[in-house]
Amino acid sequence: MTKLIICSDSHGAESALERIFKAESDMDVAIFLGDGLRDYDRAAPFAKNARLYGVAGNCDYNVLEPNEGLAAFDKVLFFYTHGHMYGVKYDLDTIAQAAKARGADVALFGHTHHACCEERDGVLLFNPGSCGRTYTGMDTYGVILVEDGKIISAEHKFVPGAVEK
Repeated sequence: MTKLIICSDSHGAESALERIFKAESDMDVAIFLGDGLRDYDRAAPFAKNARLYGVAGNCDYNVLEPNEGLAAFDKVLFFYTHGHMYGVKYDLDTIAQAAKARGADVALFGHTHHACCEERDGVLLFNPGSCGRTYTGMDTYGVILVEDGKIISAEHKFVPGAVEK
């Protein structure tokens, strides 16, 4: 089984990523979906032995990371991007089509600051919400478990120590 931690939109909340990584110390993979890549880089030592992946968001300036990526974990193919280039604030059809065109089972995205998990056109669409600046409620992140080509679970968790807004 592979445990993935999905985070996005920290916007300066480096300590939130550190708390997530400490709480999820048994993670195998950490994927950051943009808008806080510098936070992610500084918090990376707390991820211990996890494999780290990240993409640039619309607020990440002067970085070398790509805007999207494709990776397989335990025979499940993930397409991951910040989401701003796919209009995720308006609808999710475009990102679902982009993931499907790449043969992905899951599309991971951020940008909206709102957690979401739904299936569309055979693709699981998963947004972890914002780990550092939600508009309302608590800061969140995602945990996805995969094994042998199957998604075992996909859930949202509150950032440890987060306060309601």
